[in-house]
Amino acid sequence: MGSPSAMKSFRILMLALLLSGAVAGMAQSDDDAAAIRREHWNAGVLVGGGTGLTDRTDVQFVRAGVRVGRVLTGELGSGVARGTFEVNAEIMPLDYVLWSRYKNVYGFGVNPLVMKWNFTQGRKTIPYFLAQGGMLWSSDNVPRGNTSKINFTSGAGVGMNYFIRPGRSVNWDVRATHLSNASLGAHNPGVNASLQFSVGYNWWKQ
Repeated sequence: MGSPSAMKSFRILMLALLLSGAVAGMAQSDDDAAAIRREHWNAGVLVGGGTGLTDRTDVQFVRAGVRVGRVLTGELGSGVARGTFEVNAEIMPLDYVLWSRYKNVYGFGVNPLVMKWNFTQGRKTIPYFLAQGGMLWSSDNVPRGNTSKINFTSGAGVGMNYFIRPGRSVNWDVRATHLSNASLGAHNPGVNASLQFSVGYNWWKQ
């Protein structure tokens, strides 16, 4: 994911997010998060952004789009690991790559596979781990030079859904993301590591 300091910061963020979810879960009484405990569809909107790390601190990302998902299981396991498995797809018609000392590049991004494990102990606050894979089509080569307008993205992250009422939640997450053209271009410098954040609003089928 990049430098040791970036790895350490990411691990601290993940631990803090999970701990805050566990503490919040102990104080919750109304089970507004019941919808995430069973098989069903959900949908949402999201906005986000982030920055490259190590040798790519000159690049930033801004994105916005929609997501659709399905919880594929009821609750599995026990204790703090108890949870549900969810699969999402994200479509981002606004996916800008912003470069210092270079023009900004418009992109269209798709993450057709976002896998989540929801930790369902809480009654309003549900932390999750995620892993993603996707593609980015851009109006110019990314990174600049003799590279490619098509890139592939992959990564992992941690996030949290907070249910403001039954069937409605806001969420935020942080992802460590890798970008590469898989040698579709003559050169494949990629963006080896970036940290990307997003917030969203979600509708859960009742």
